[in-house]
Amino acid sequence: MRIPMALAGAVLLASTLGACGGGDSGSGGEDSSYCKDLKKAEKTFNDFSSGSDLGQLDAAFKTFHKLADEAPSDIEKDWKKLDGAIDTVEKALKDAGLTFADLEKIQAGQVPEGVDPSKLSGLASEMTKLSSADFTEASKSIEKHAKKTCKVDLSS
Repeated sequence: MRIPMALAGAVLLASTLGACGGGDSGSGGEDSSYCKDLKKAEKTFNDFSSGSDLGQLDAAFKTFHKLADEAPSDIEKDWKKLDGAIDTVEKALKDAGLTFADLEKIQAGQVPEGVDPSKLSGLASEMTKLSSADFTEASKSIEKHAKKTCKVDLSS
C-alpha cells in the first residue's frame, strides 16, 4: 500500500500551490479582478507551502480553478497546465474514494473507510506529475507574472 506516497504527493501539491499566481484578460493590472482574487488567495497558497491543513485543499483547488479561468492571455497557457494537473489529481482522489478531508486521516496513519487501497498508487502517480519540469516551469512563470503584474509575492 502506498499511502505515504499519496500523502507525499498531497504535500508536494500543497507546496506547489504556494509558488503559483496569475492576471486578467490581456495583462490585467493590479486593479483587475484576477489580481484582486490572487491577492485574496495569497495567504492560502502561502499557508500550503508551509504544510498547513491538507483538509483545506478543496477550497484551495476551487480558488486555483477560478484564477485559471480569470488568467490574462499572457499567462493563460501556464495556468491551463497547472489547472489540468489539478483536475487530474482531483479525479485520482475521487477514483481512490478519498476526499480532501481524508488526507488528514492518512497523514495520521489511518486509512479512511471506503478507500480503495489499490487505487492509492494511482493517486501517488498522478501527484508525482506535479513535480515535472513542465509543471515547475509553468509555476515559476505564474509566480513571476503575479509579482510583476499584480504585486503579489507567491514565493514565500
